[in-house]
Amino acid sequence: MSAHQQGDEPFGLASLPPVALAEVTGAAVGRAVRAASALATAIPYDYSGSPATAGLWRVEVSGRYAGAAGQDDGAPGPVRYAYFVKLLRHPRRWPGLAYLPDQATRDEFVNFFPWRFELDMYECGIAAVLPEGMRVPQLHHVKRADEDHLALWLECIPERDAPWDLGDYRHAAFLLGRLAARRREGAEVNRLLPAMPSDVPLIGSVLRYFTDRRVLRGVLPALREGRIWDHPVASAALAQAGDAALPADMLALAGRLPGLLDQLDRLPQTYAHGDASPQNLLLPASEPGTLVVIDWGFGSLLPIGFDLGQLLVGLAHAGKSGPASLPAIDAAIFPAYLDGLAAEDYPAVPSQVRLGYLGGLAARSALSALPLELLSRPPDRQAQAEFLARLRLTRTMIDLTAEITAAEPDFLPAGSHA
Repeated sequence: MSAHQQGDEPFGLASLPPVALAEVTGAAVGRAVRAASALATAIPYDYSGSPATAGLWRVEVSGRYAGAAGQDDGAPGPVRYAYFVKLLRHPRRWPGLAYLPDQATRDEFVNFFPWRFELDMYECGIAAVLPEGMRVPQLHHVKRADEDHLALWLECIPERDAPWDLGDYRHAAFLLGRLAARRREGAEVNRLLPAMPSDVPLIGSVLRYFTDRRVLRGVLPALREGRIWDHPVASAALAQAGDAALPADMLALAGRLPGLLDQLDRLPQTYAHGDASPQNLLLPASEPGTLVVIDWGFGSLLPIGFDLGQLLVGLAHAGKSGPASLPAIDAAIFPAYLDGLAAEDYPAVPSQVRLGYLGGLAARSALSALPLELLSRPPDRQAQAEFLARLRLTRTMIDLTAEITAAEPDFLPAGSHA
């Protein structure tokens, strides 16, 4: 199975019987519906990087309107309504669990990973906290299939055809800044946030936990031993890029990560989106100027500016844009985010926001962007092209984050950001 195919879980775990389908759709359209049926079309996604996602579908429901007594009242035309259905699973069901290095790591991950977090964010009332211009999709129904699975029947958002431009990036960064300010450490709105699992001893912040497990324990050993660059796909891509210094530069950044994480922990903290790539900030065709927010990540305090990292590289990581676009995006989103903080009267120090932004990018993405899963497949041109694109993205991120590793910026007095 490739990294972009549907997962193994069948739609049956997410499906609704005809009666429930009619009831849910009737509530969605505001009128009683009868004789409803559904056509589900699988949506490809990166199952290897989505431990909680067991399947995605676009579900088109058709039926007829019902009269007051439940009979067809002759209303013209059939009922048609589309849903986006997401099946969530307990991490013990994740196929990628087998690739974690040992049983202790697997057990820790299964116990810790907040697989219900997307539903938790709806139930905590996050919609009321979002600034004007942001919203979440309407959640129509939750099906609890069994103790390991639940399905979210969400509003289907028809997206704008045009690609993201710099104006979109500025607008998104401004709203993310406003959101971060509203959810700053100590803010009253945070009392309703879902709690993270507490039965696993973390090593500080969740970002530190992620970096330790995903990067320092996962990627770094292979980098140190040189196994990655011995593979014909990786070695050919490195030669094609003409970047012989990249392996050493990746190791140098890895060596700086522990100290950088210490710096990030001392920054002002906020509950950010956590995975604010453009793919998770939908641009609805019928609502110009609105961002529809999906797929919340991390769920814990993060350094101010963190969300800008994924906003910067999300489309490039997905192969939908090139690394050459990143400097212009960076120049657009950083001041816009500061403007968003200022709009909520947040006392930001730009150097601290810059550190949170680029330091978070270094810890989360700069050393984990290479598609190492390709190295387990037979070499081919497509694999080499994809590896080359990610290699160039890695170089761009390392160069960009170099500016925040030389010196630590001044810090606000303790407690002044709360």
